Amino acid sequence: MTATTHGMVATQVALVCGPDNKATTDWYRRMFGFLSAGSAEFGGADIAELQGLGVPNTKLGVAWLIDRNEFFQVELFKYLEPESRPLPAQRQLSDIGYGLLSIHVADFDATLGRLAAEAIKPITAPLGAAGDRRVCVRDPIGNLLELMERDIRMPDAPPRLRPEVNVVVRSMSVSVPDLARSRQFFVDTLGMVPVDITLHGPEHEALWGLAGARRKSLTLLAGDLFVEVVEYIDSKPQAWPADHRVSDQGYMNFALGARTPEPYRKTRARVFENGHHANCELLVPPNVEVSYAFSVDGFSVEMMYINEAVDLDFGFVPR
Repeated sequence: MTATTHGMVATQVALVCGPDNKATTDWYRRMFGFLSAGSAEFGGADIAELQGLGVPNTKLGVAWLIDRNEFFQVELFKYLEPESRPLPAQRQLSDIGYGLLSIHVADFDATLGRLAAEAIKPITAPLGAAGDRRVCVRDPIGNLLELMERDIRMPDAPPRLRPEVNVVVRSMSVSVPDLARSRQFFVDTLGMVPVDITLHGPEHEALWGLAGARRKSLTLLAGDLFVEVVEYIDSKPQAWPADHRVSDQGYMNFALGARTPEPYRKTRARVFENGHHANCELLVPPNVEVSYAFSVDGFSVEMMYINEAVDLDFGFVPR
C-alpha cells in the first residue's frame, strides 16, 4: 500500500449533513452497502479551535461508515452549533472546494435499481462500456457522487480486509484555483504521492453537467485512496464565500492517518515549515493525536495518529 513520504495513509473522507445525519447515513448504507461503525457526540471550545470554525464553542455529532478497506471510514458530521449552512443549489464541480466522491459498487445495476426505487435519477445515463460504466447522482445533501463499475486500483495494491462488502471509496476530487500551489501543499508538504493514472477524461465532464469544460489535474495516492486535484481552465469556478467554514454542508475534507505517532508529528511539523497552518491538537494519550492542516488557499486535511486499541471508539471497525 502506497504511504505518503512521511508514512501516512488516507484513513477517512468526511462530509457535513444537516442537524440530523441519521437519514443520510441510512441512505448510504441502504443504497450502497456501507457498514455502520457507530456514532458519537462531542464539542467544546477545543473542538471549535481544532477545526478552525472561528466561533467560541461547537456542538456536533458524527456517524461512521466503513467499506472494504482496513483503517478507513466515511465520517458524517451534524453540527448543532454553529448551524451548518446548506450546500448552494447551483454549486458545480468546478467551484472551489472538495466536490466529488467516487465509489466502486460491485452490483452496479442493482445499485441503479435501488436508486430508481427511491426516485433518485442519475444526472445522465451511464457512460462507458459494460464493466467500466460510470454514472453520477446526488446524495441527500446535494453532493455529487460518482458510481464506478470498475474498481480502479494500483497494480501492487494489497488484498482488502472485507472483500465481501459491496462498496469501496476510490477517490475524492477537489477543485483548486492554482494547481502548482496546491501541489506544494498536497505533495511537498503532506507527502502524497503523484501517480500516472487519469481518473477522469474529457468525456466524463458530461456526467456532472460540465460537458466541454477544460481542466488540468494531478492524481495523488495515499493508502488506497486517490485524490484528484483539478484546476478548471475555462468554466469560471466560484470561489469559497469569505466566511466559509468546514462546518458548512457538503464534502468537508479527507484525512491522513498513521498507527504510530511519528508519521503524524512529522507531517504536522512539515505543515508549518512550508508556510501553511495547523490549529490546536486533540490529544488523548497514549492512543490519539489529531490536528487539521489548512493550506494557504484554505483547503483542510485532517491528520491523525490512531492506535488500533481505540478503533472501536473511533469508528474503524463494524458495529
